[in-house]
Amino acid sequence: MNREQALILQLLVEKEWTLETINTLGSGYLYHLAYPIELIQPELLCAIRSGDIAEKINLEVLHHYDHTLRRIALGELEKINDFQTFIRVDFRILQTTPSLRRYQVETGNGYRLLIKE
Repeated sequence: MNREQALILQLLVEKEWTLETINTLGSGYLYHLAYPIELIQPELLCAIRSGDIAEKINLEVLHHYDHTLRRIALGELEKINDFQTFIRVDFRILQTTPSLRRYQVETGNGYRLLIKE
């Protein structure tokens, strides 16, 4: 397996309405989230801008609340749009709660768009 196949984009959301919208749409729908560049993990921003992040890699959407992350959806990257001051991530929703295995992790680094290996 090459390095790219092991990468998973993590998209953190804080608003309840985003969580509700993703769950209402469900599997198969396209959705997008946008992040200002200061909230993007620096290594990931470099990889995006150098073209090292390919379409169709896996991603997970995590609800960020009170320094805890709860996975709410799995998806597949369709396209990353770089608008210089922010990045928009277009993705296809593959699976949503409650069918996902739930897990929670602590977070404290402040980034809302990052990569997990």
